[in-house]
Amino acid sequence: MKYLSALLTAGSASLGGSTFARNHGGQYIRSRVAPVQPRTSAQQAIRASLSSLSGQWKGLTQVQIAAWAALATGITLKDSLGNSYTPTGNQLFVGLNQTLTQIAGTAITNAPGAPPDFPDMLPISATATAGTPSLAVITSLAAAPTGFTFLLRATPQGSAGRSFFGTSKYRVVGHFASSSYASINALSAYTTKFGALVAATKLSLRLSLVQTLTGFESMYAESTIVVGA
Repeated sequence: MKYLSALLTAGSASLGGSTFARNHGGQYIRSRVAPVQPRTSAQQAIRASLSSLSGQWKGLTQVQIAAWAALATGITLKDSLGNSYTPTGNQLFVGLNQTLTQIAGTAITNAPGAPPDFPDMLPISATATAGTPSLAVITSLAAAPTGFTFLLRATPQGSAGRSFFGTSKYRVVGHFASSSYASINALSAYTTKFGALVAATKLSLRLSLVQTLTGFESMYAESTIVVGA
């Protein structure tokens, strides 16, 4: 059901048993559906990590909280729809520490300095074969970036005719020391996550750099490839 409202003009929210939302056709109302709780071990691990970090935030001192809030005012992030926003100190604390968890780093409680200048690794390319299994990601970096590590996300294999992989399809498959900057051997990490490579299927990879002491993460570079025989 479409609706117009002076109060709810361009957003989404739930009220009672109804959810107010917006799509390309305009504002609409639908029955509210309770979200399905994650069931896979990976999803449950993420939820547990986020819950733990939220608890750690509550244990910070007022000075630490103020420092995180001050740092957050100079940070711009993008949400799942691509819209830019400034995070709260809490969101920044949880986000950076969640990224540190993904690279097996050490959690931080004190707000770090400003985001670093990330080395330029664009463009990246990748190659994959199924017969003699291989999966390599090649960056354009001229030297190993000190103080950073690679974080690789990937999609499951799909039809070779597929033209697009949405962000929700990507999963973290592994992190790699910066010493592997020239060519990252991602075969073991990928097959552990998604299974053996199959010839003539398509997959997509997103590679970013993470500052190991702070959890600040660069924009990702992307490569979509067809698995060779």
